[in-house]
Amino acid sequence: MHLKNLLSSISRKAILIISGILVSAGILFFIWENNKYKIVNDKIASAIASKTDSLYSIKYDSIYFDEVTGNATLQNIRIVPDTEWIKSLRAEDMPFILLDIKIKTITVRGVKTAKALNGRKMVGDSVIIDHPEIIMYSLRPLEKRTKIESEVSKVYKEILGKLDIIKVGFVFVNNVNVKSIDFFSKEKNFDFINGKFLLEDVLIDSAHNLDTNRILFCKQAAFTIDSFISYNNSRRELSVRDINFLGKQQLLLFNEISLNRFPDDSSNGIRLLDAKVLKLSGVNTNEIIKNKNIVVDTISCKKITLYELPVENLKSRKPDKPKHNDSTGFRHSYGVYMKHLNFPQVTFVPFSKSSYTLGNIAIKVNDVKADEIIKLQLHPIDYSKEAEISCTKISMKSDDKFYNYTFQNVALNSLQKQLKIGAINIKSFFSEKEFANKAHFQKDRYDVSLNGIALKGINMKNLLDKKIFASDLVINNTSVKIYRDLQKPLDGKSKVGNYPPQMLKKLELPINISHVVLQNAFIQYKEREALSDSTGEINFANSKITISNITNIPAAIVKNNATIISFDSKALNEIPVKGEFKFFLGGNGGNFAVKGHVSAFDALILNKISVSMALIRLHTGTINSMDFNFTGDDYGAKGNFIMKYDHLKVDVLKRDKDSKEIKKKGLVSLIANIIVKNENPRNGELRKETPEFKRDIHKSFFNLVWKTIFTGMKKTLGMP
Repeated sequence: MHLKNLLSSISRKAILIISGILVSAGILFFIWENNKYKIVNDKIASAIASKTDSLYSIKYDSIYFDEVTGNATLQNIRIVPDTEWIKSLRAEDMPFILLDIKIKTITVRGVKTAKALNGRKMVGDSVIIDHPEIIMYSLRPLEKRTKIESEVSKVYKEILGKLDIIKVGFVFVNNVNVKSIDFFSKEKNFDFINGKFLLEDVLIDSAHNLDTNRILFCKQAAFTIDSFISYNNSRRELSVRDINFLGKQQLLLFNEISLNRFPDDSSNGIRLLDAKVLKLSGVNTNEIIKNKNIVVDTISCKKITLYELPVENLKSRKPDKPKHNDSTGFRHSYGVYMKHLNFPQVTFVPFSKSSYTLGNIAIKVNDVKADEIIKLQLHPIDYSKEAEISCTKISMKSDDKFYNYTFQNVALNSLQKQLKIGAINIKSFFSEKEFANKAHFQKDRYDVSLNGIALKGINMKNLLDKKIFASDLVINNTSVKIYRDLQKPLDGKSKVGNYPPQMLKKLELPINISHVVLQNAFIQYKEREALSDSTGEINFANSKITISNITNIPAAIVKNNATIISFDSKALNEIPVKGEFKFFLGGNGGNFAVKGHVSAFDALILNKISVSMALIRLHTGTINSMDFNFTGDDYGAKGNFIMKYDHLKVDVLKRDKDSKEIKKKGLVSLIANIIVKNENPRNGELRKETPEFKRDIHKSFFNLVWKTIFTGMKKTLGMP
């Protein structure tokens, strides 16, 4: 009975205790359900205020969470920086960036509530951040030594206070918009619009940055951005649409890109470039984050369109080196390391007033290494092992609209230091007769074809500075045809100062080429004669021409004062001739020297030109040799001339006024053959002449040389 009473007493006490616990739990649950949001709100607010030195404050409209499931939602969050406090700091104490953030909602699932409320850990399954609007103020430029992860961690600590670890299965950021603004000038740096980010296996703790398999805080990342806009003095400079990044595949895609150019700080933009489907493969995100190096295996682009600048910009004064406003420090702190770049289809769109067009352009670049983007922008060749740009066709009209210039299959390679051109053609839009009629005065009409051209040993840096410095120029096949109508009057303009080296010195383009070889050259000169009313033609076939020291650089002229042109050819396809022109580059007098040797040939070959050009027909004779050595200047030439020949007899001709036929002048021919000395040497005596000819300043250098030779021939023959 006693035992029974004892058990009954214990049962009543247990019931009372259990009842008390349940009542207490109910009271606590009631208090928690009615006050938990205030508790969390106070905890978050106090944590942020105490741990950010009042740099950031946080506000939101409402918070809901279920401590059983670990699900929580925050509405209309605002994280606001204290800009007035920032202004009181010294420049070196300021953070690199400042964030002003608005977020529509944050949804957290599977969070360990106790750890989260503890303020030390945030461990959960997922976080969804919807519609964040971020203003990113740049306070001072990044430096190469800046540790981005450290800066990001600072921002995280400033905003999230005491949390030692954040660990989430995945984070999805939906419809994020970012505006980057210079804090002091208020000028725009960049915008990106409607981004979506997916981060997997997110971990933020003291050791996460030691894990090289992570991108910032996550194992894998992917994102899409509708558009990105970069600004130059708050003007749109670069616009990119539809950006995609796939972390696992190390792939970054840009669907559309457009780039504007700004001639100065106040002008409107001029469209410079459009691109489609730009692809970056082998993107090393750890290098980008940890060492601020853009490391990429291959960059390719499906199609690029380049736009020519307006004519007024091309004719403007030489611009100063471009100023690159970069309040973020991006161009100076980031390096670029790339293995391959391939742009196989680049289309050039000429300006409406342009006189030239381009075919398809292809660009290849290998092994780019630059520790600052700005260096690559200003001197791209210096930081690339190999760069090649090629164009299928370049076509342009001359300023006088008489000619069209065409360049076929042009390729410039920096590693080989070589420019190759398949062919250069200079063609007139008009026939010989049309050309002469349009010119009104005597003017040479050219028809030029050059094939297999290689400019070697190029100084690429000088080439980018619009200077042509090279060791060799080789042309495999050359054809030059010149036509002049002598029935037209001379234009009355002096040609003094127009010898080839003098014209080169007038060029604004600096040129220095050590050696030039023209193989298999064909040169033809045709004249429509006023005297005979017929066309005469002289040509030089199977020619080899070498030129040394083509330059208009004063320092190079001091070292080497002469341009030498050597030639070996066959005049009229049959007459062997070789010689040398030497032009003295110092001074302004046009000083030159020329020497030549002509081997033996049948004199009757000269009838191809003498009949039409001089109304003289050689009847018999052999030219055994011809040697000449002249010096001259802008106003004349003189020197030594020797012509050896045998049995030379000539017929003097006339053109019949009625029939237009060329006939022999019998009496005049008889007298001419009496006067003309028909051999040299004669009776063992060799006649040597010293011809001198005063230049017609309205005619060319080659006319002067020919007239001096012709004067020597006439004196040797004994003709007046």
